[in-house]
Amino acid sequence: MLVLKAVTVLIAGLLSLLAVRHVMREMQAVKVKATTRQARPQQMRRLRQDPRTGIYYPEA
Repeated sequence: MLVLKAVTVLIAGLLSLLAVRHVMREMQAVKVKATTRQARPQQMRRLRQDPRTGIYYPEA
């Protein structure tokens, strides 16, 4: 009975170690940052309101 408990604890410890390694490997991948392109500044569009409907449309 004691041997069965020892084997169970050993297997649980081994599985825990594998799980911790997997989590640490995933955390390393999160630290890597991708390079992003700089967003081009866009001009503000002026909006004009339609008097009948009240909906705003961009000026041409």
